[in-house]
Amino acid sequence: MSSESKAQGTGPLEDPRLIRRSVVEPGKRYPDYRQTLRHDFYHACAYCTIMEYEAQSIGMVIDHYEPQKARPDLTNDYDNLMYACSVCNERKSDRYPPPEARRDGRRFFRPDHDAREEHFSREGLLLEPLSEVGKYSISALHLNRAMLLKLRDIRKRASNCEALISHGISALRSLPIDSLPQHIKGRAASTVSRVMEAAETMSDDLDSILRTAAKSELIDPDPNAKAYAKERDAFLAKVEALYPGKPFRPLKTRTTRKARR
Repeated sequence: MSSESKAQGTGPLEDPRLIRRSVVEPGKRYPDYRQTLRHDFYHACAYCTIMEYEAQSIGMVIDHYEPQKARPDLTNDYDNLMYACSVCNERKSDRYPPPEARRDGRRFFRPDHDAREEHFSREGLLLEPLSEVGKYSISALHLNRAMLLKLRDIRKRASNCEALISHGISALRSLPIDSLPQHIKGRAASTVSRVMEAAETMSDDLDSILRTAAKSELIDPDPNAKAYAKERDAFLAKVEALYPGKPFRPLKTRTTRKARR
């Protein structure tokens, strides 16, 4: 375990906003840590926060924060592993910002070191940057892609519905039926009883309805995908141009064939 990760360990100064990593047995191959990663990252993507049950046909993978091509020495280091959806993993690819760029905040957000609230805010369904780290991550990973906007809308509707149901049930339970006039007391009690019975099934039905909606909506193709890809490439090219001679990807090593004798 790296010294930086030890500083994130359990203790009185630990930031509760950060992902807390389990202490693992070193020396394993990185695929062997998958179940521990799922647990530590709450079964959700480290970058866009989509959860396994929400991802539907989108796979969840093990992401190397420092790419294997750039840092092969960290390939099996648990502290370098992130649980991520395949979309974020693909967009992140083997991009490896140089130290100069990282000092300026041009790097990927990582939830075990960075508090999400310090780098992102929400404006409606859109994720807005509060820092250079947030700006770089939103643009490079496309954290406002159509699928995520739909997901946030579904989450918002689910939250609102559950709050309304809970509020309504609470109000009904506190209704002073005994204080009502005698001629409507019976009807009120009967109505409350029927509503309470219906409410018991509404919460269960809500999850089913929302998951069905999510399953059909989130896998729809994004009509703006090409336009976003062009915008994203332009943003990354502009950022990388600020650091001439400092590649953001590992340099490819050329192999030369030995001359035949």
